[in-house]
Amino acid sequence: MMTQLLHTSWRGAALVALTALAGCAGQATEFHRYTLPLADQRAPEPGISLPDSAPTVAVSSVRLADYLDGQGVVYQISDIEVNEAQANLWADSLSAQLTRSLQRTLSDRLKDHRVLGETLAGDRADTGVRVSLSRFQGRYDGMAVLAGQYQLRDAGGHLLAQQPFEIERPLDDDGYPALVRTLSQGWESVGERIAAEITQQEQEAMATAGSSARTTPVGSP
Repeated sequence: MMTQLLHTSWRGAALVALTALAGCAGQATEFHRYTLPLADQRAPEPGISLPDSAPTVAVSSVRLADYLDGQGVVYQISDIEVNEAQANLWADSLSAQLTRSLQRTLSDRLKDHRVLGETLAGDRADTGVRVSLSRFQGRYDGMAVLAGQYQLRDAGGHLLAQQPFEIERPLDDDGYPALVRTLSQGWESVGERIAAEITQQEQEAMATAGSSARTTPVGSP
């Protein structure tokens, strides 16, 4: 019923929704619960077939803007107004799902790294990943919208990189299932960007170390 809110015309969607609600007065609400596809897949066991020297990536829990940190899937109904769905809900904490999904993407893209949660990694992490989300929602024009920023930090906690991101993708179909799948695809692309940034940072560090070694005079202390 609430899936009709995903039509591209906000005014038309509002009228349809009001009509549908009037027609359903007195009927029991049907709840729908959603998971992000990658968050439900079993991640590979960390560290299997990797040497002790393999770099470790620690992923912190994804931080959400307050209005995203609820049970309902969020839908933007105008340029200034958002709505949290009452019958289309996240099956698990959205932050937890996003964190698991990010770990899975990083594990897939950085196969020679151990990718662990921040708690499990402890102080062994070579690179720490922190992500905050300010938008993760559907929009009245038929787009899925993600926005936020990520940080990479070294073993000492020093900032290596901080990058904002903003992604808009059209929905393949009306309805919350299409919205959740499109949001998940956008989130996977964020994970791919982070993996590429980690690789770039490591390559730059190796190049810097190599350059320093070449310029150090023989016999220098």
